[in-house]
Amino acid sequence: MDKLTLYFLIFIIYAFLGYLCEVIYVFLITKKITNRGYLYGPLVPIYAFGALFIIIPLNEFEFGTFITDRWYLVVLIGFILPSLLEYITSFVMEKIFKMRWWDYSDKFLNINGRVCLRNSVMFMLLVILVVYGLNKPILKLVSYIVEIDVLNYILCSCLFIAFIVDIIFSTINHVNISKIIIKLEELKKKAIEYKDERKESLSNKIDDAKIKTSNYLNEAKDKINNIMTKYPSLKLIINKKRISLKEYINKLKRER
Repeated sequence: MDKLTLYFLIFIIYAFLGYLCEVIYVFLITKKITNRGYLYGPLVPIYAFGALFIIIPLNEFEFGTFITDRWYLVVLIGFILPSLLEYITSFVMEKIFKMRWWDYSDKFLNINGRVCLRNSVMFMLLVILVVYGLNKPILKLVSYIVEIDVLNYILCSCLFIAFIVDIIFSTINHVNISKIIIKLEELKKKAIEYKDERKESLSNKIDDAKIKTSNYLNEAKDKINNIMTKYPSLKLIINKKRISLKEYINKLKRER
């Protein structure tokens, strides 16, 4: 039980530190303080999971010293493990909520927009900081808290309840948002289909009008030709009228 509460408190600490990293990073870019992450509260669990995946082996198993004594292994693990965790988290959350939580498609050397070189390097630096800087003092602080039974019980109980409640309400909120996004996508699809149908209908009407107009003109032309054939004198009269009208117009132009 002590181990469980120990790593739960470490989880909360790193989740909070991850939240601070996200807020500070976004503030440096946008100059605005933004609540980051999945939860309402100041916690970003993906940072905590990443930290636990690294520090539990370091603290619990003999090869922890073997890794820390070889900095290149820390660099390699810090580069690969958090990036893999971020990729899997992005994929799973997209499948559950039907939306992308982050997209690095415009970043240099990205993989399906889920991870990118810049973030992988930043995670690697954070892992180096955790392994060689934060791990021991945080472990010492939390071990001290765990040894005080009353404080340990009250603190862990309150944090656990608050964490679970936050997960529940945050999930409900994001599920509702996901439903709204799905409905908007459906409305967008229907609007496009309706537009295409109207466009096709209008195009068909224009084609029908062209065909009917052409038929009317051809029919009128045939009737005029028939009349001219039956009454040749009428053709002569029309030509004379046309010539006289042209001469009259030219005369008016000269007088002006």
